Amino acid sequence: MFAEHVHSTRAEQKRRTAARIVGAAATLFHQQGFQSTTVRRIAAEAGVSVGAVMAVGDKESLLSLVYDQAIADRIPTPPAPAEAGAAPPAVDYLAHYFDPFLALFAENDDLARAYFRTLARGRPENAALGTLRALSEGNLTAAMVNGGMAEARARLGAQVMFAGYLGELMLLAAGTTGPQQTAARLRTIAAFVTAQEGN
Repeated sequence: MFAEHVHSTRAEQKRRTAARIVGAAATLFHQQGFQSTTVRRIAAEAGVSVGAVMAVGDKESLLSLVYDQAIADRIPTPPAPAEAGAAPPAVDYLAHYFDPFLALFAENDDLARAYFRTLARGRPENAALGTLRALSEGNLTAAMVNGGMAEARARLGAQVMFAGYLGELMLLAAGTTGPQQTAARLRTIAAFVTAQEGN
């Protein structure tokens, strides 16, 4: 019993230390930029050793954790099943679902580009992206099903919508499109995936 308490206390302390490190990294990334921030500086800001920081992750891993947490905090609430005619059109919901994420990436171009470089490398630390995909596709599927679409088709539409979102974010991070273009193109994708067969 005592051993279990010690184990849970250590696990909680480890979690708090990791959260402090990620918080320190987030602060420094925003204040100094990704390139100018060092692991040593993150350790000093968090009040821990360099080894403790590296146990959580290197700079790229920490940036992924910072963005993954910020994205998770902004995931919109799934649409509640509504009475017939009371729900907003599915195209509106889909078109605006990613607005909070787009706003996040527009806040700091430098960090957004650095984050996408880590995504492009396919590092295992980016597991939270899979969580975002699962949550988003579930929410988007529910919105389309509530709008009267068959579930199998809604699931495919949600996959297309999420893939389109990632593609548009990469273009935005690369500076080849702007936020308004991105929003307009996501609305076009939403209109495409919600169009009824035969129209």
